[in-house]
Amino acid sequence: MNKQDERIYRRRKSLLTLVAVAAIATAGAAPAGAQSTVAFNNDPVRIVHYSVGATSVPVSSWGGNLGFSTSGNVSISFVNARGVTATEVEFALRAGKSSEILVDKGTFSPGTSITHDFSVGSQFSDAAALEVVGVTFADGTSWQRHDNR
Repeated sequence: MNKQDERIYRRRKSLLTLVAVAAIATAGAAPAGAQSTVAFNNDPVRIVHYSVGATSVPVSSWGGNLGFSTSGNVSISFVNARGVTATEVEFALRAGKSSEILVDKGTFSPGTSITHDFSVGSQFSDAAALEVVGVTFADGTSWQRHDNR
C-alpha cells in the first residue's frame, strides 16, 4: 500500500469511527425516566411520548416530622390520528402486576399534540408501559383495544 492509499484508508476509517460514535451517543441521549412508544397503525390516538416519575413530600403533624409521602406522576403526550374530534381517551399504565387506567376528558382535535399530567400510585417507575385502551369520539363512535396485551 502506498502512502496516498494509506492516507485515504485512514481518513475513511476515522470517518466511520466518528459516525459510529455519534450514532451511539444519539441513541443514548434520552433523558432519564423518558419513555416513548411506537403506536400500532390502527390506534386512533397515538402516544408520542410519556414519562413516569415520583414525588416525595414531607409529612408532619403538630410540627414534628413523621416521614415522607411518595406519589407518582405520569406525563403523556399524544395525538388524535383520526379525522374526528375525540372527547375521551383511556390509557393503561402497567408495571409488573400493577396497573392503572387513566382517563383524559376534553376536546382533542385531529392532528393536535396534547400533553397532560396525571397522578398515579408510587409503585410506577420509568419502566412502566403505557398504551391507549379506549377512545370516545364526538360523533358518538368509540374504539376499544380488544387484544389483551
